[in-house]
Amino acid sequence: MATFVYKAVDLSGREVSGELEAPDRTAALRELARQDACVTRIDAKSQRAALSETPGSNRLRIGSKQLAILTRQLATSLEAGLTLMHALDVMQQELHHRPSRELLGRLAGDVQHGRSLSDAMNEHPRIFSPLYIRMVRVGETGGMLDTMLGQLAEMLERQNDLRDRVRTASIYPSILLLVGLASVVIIVAVIVPRIIESLGTDTMLLPLPTRIMMGAGDFVRDWWYLLLAAVATGVFAFRHWVLQGPGRPRWDRFKLRVPIWGRLIAQTESSRFARSMGILVRGGVTITEALAAAKETVQNAAMRQAMESVAASIQSGESIARPLQRSGLFRPLLIQMVRIGENTGRLHEMLLKAADIHEAEARVTLDRVVTILPVLMILALAGIIGFIVAGLVLAIVEFQTVGVGG
Repeated sequence: MATFVYKAVDLSGREVSGELEAPDRTAALRELARQDACVTRIDAKSQRAALSETPGSNRLRIGSKQLAILTRQLATSLEAGLTLMHALDVMQQELHHRPSRELLGRLAGDVQHGRSLSDAMNEHPRIFSPLYIRMVRVGETGGMLDTMLGQLAEMLERQNDLRDRVRTASIYPSILLLVGLASVVIIVAVIVPRIIESLGTDTMLLPLPTRIMMGAGDFVRDWWYLLLAAVATGVFAFRHWVLQGPGRPRWDRFKLRVPIWGRLIAQTESSRFARSMGILVRGGVTITEALAAAKETVQNAAMRQAMESVAASIQSGESIARPLQRSGLFRPLLIQMVRIGENTGRLHEMLLKAADIHEAEARVTLDRVVTILPVLMILALAGIIGFIVAGLVLAIVEFQTVGVGG
């Protein structure tokens, strides 16, 4: 016998709560139904206590790639005809990834004690997003858990693929930037002063570009520790006040205005929003609930704020397309396809098509960024090196002129 903690509403409309012993969750629900209680929440008390007492339960981490693999394997197992418990047990035995095995063991224990898979996943908010849990619950309610898990796996795989492409595309520019900055610092702080000293010319007689380089070199050489401290302080303040603080919406709105890069961000976020909302709407979730869940997939804070105003407009009876257009942050193609979907009653189809189109556009834009960004960085470094060379040449010419005149 297991002990279940429940919340329910009786015939008079009062909220009641308590504990009930039953063989499983189904039996507990049946007993409460005999008592004319409408259950709003029921959990296995013993399993919840066991989870809270498990050492390291709050430190369990599963990466996005591993989560996509787990989701795909679970969907494939259910499509093959295995029961949910059997699929979880088989996956737990076959996986070599220790955190994944531990996660599957906890999910299997919850399901065995009568909880639904979505309720079991709700105990791990750091692993399963609200959108993920919502989609699993839709699959359980509609009897299409395998299909919904397959769509979830596809969405996660697409997101991981695009994220990997962005990371790969940023490797070469990052290396180029670091090498270029290091080269400029070494040239200005070490090489240029030695060349100027070898000329034996009074610093005040040198041309202005040469004096600027000498001043920059002296500053870096004499105050490098203050420069490092200032950089570290700036990075900390940026992370604390902008990336993780109140300045995040303004920063994200600014990024959307950056040429090419802002277009890439808008295309990526529009694709995530359209795909997640399209899947939920197709599963029968209401527009407001789907919008609330899809908002969690959007990483741009400015666009998330815009989606909150969209939800308020929908609740007041307005369509989806108009508040999206008023925000000025979403792609015109997405707005147009949403409008077509609303008028034709095929909203989920239009959303999924818009997701595919924006994802393809994001790949093209990313390729352009990969092509243009290194060229711009090389031109900037060439300009800096050219300024340094010009300063040295002017210094040498000045030295020769003074020498000849002497």
